[in-house]
Amino acid sequence: MKLGRTSLGLALAALLLCPALAQAQTAQRAFAHGRALLAQGDFRGALASYATAARADRTNQEYLGQYMLLRQAIEMRNRLGTEKDPQKWEYLARALHSFYTGQGIYPEALLLDRKIHARLDNASSAMMLAETALTMNLDAEATQTLASLAPNKSTPSTNALLGVALARQGNVERARKIADGVVLPENAGPGMTYSVARLHAAIGNSTRALQLLTRCFQSVPPSQLAGFKAHVRQSPEFAGLASDARFARVLQTKSKVPESKCSGGSQCAGCPMRGKCGKSQSQ
Repeated sequence: MKLGRTSLGLALAALLLCPALAQAQTAQRAFAHGRALLAQGDFRGALASYATAARADRTNQEYLGQYMLLRQAIEMRNRLGTEKDPQKWEYLARALHSFYTGQGIYPEALLLDRKIHARLDNASSAMMLAETALTMNLDAEATQTLASLAPNKSTPSTNALLGVALARQGNVERARKIADGVVLPENAGPGMTYSVARLHAAIGNSTRALQLLTRCFQSVPPSQLAGFKAHVRQSPEFAGLASDARFARVLQTKSKVPESKCSGGSQCAGCPMRGKCGKSQSQ
């Protein structure tokens, strides 16, 4: 009898758990479907799926967070088409760029970055477009974008990235000439330092690349360090160093920058405002 009552109790507990488990599974499926739709550029469909996931599992903050983030991005997309003020337009466009790249929606980022560069035609817009093009293996477009930049608008970062694009197309000798001419300022930010490190890795100058990579990591705010290291691990330029013990040690480098009150946010990597808040200006 005691065994029977125990079995009955377990059965009742399982029945009570079933609705919760079913809701969690529904939420997971809806959220995964939303991600798939977002990758295809179906923003409205993704938003509806995220809403379903958030309603089905109200304890999962990621579902609600992604829903709110996407809703904000959709609002910015709508405003971008009608915004007349140049500064506000640029602000919205850069925010959307950060959202697209943070979510891995590179086709949308590419279309947007082309519009941004057509309007601004400066070093920053050229870097944005070239980085997106390189991510999509559009090396010729990245080269054309950076090579077309007026000499008075070029920077060590744009020159370094041009060298990377050329090296990817097999023009290593020209990339080496660019590397020889790049002068990195003493107060260079982590973004510029990283670009030059990447160029030296692309032309096979591993020692210099690792030195600059260490300097870059040390100067990155702690909350951004993981993002930089993730980019390094995914970058074709550093793939040849994967078996180098020095490379593994460099990847353990810690930041020497004090953390600000803002920069500890767990959602900064996907925030559509990333790139415009105070903590990101060190780039």
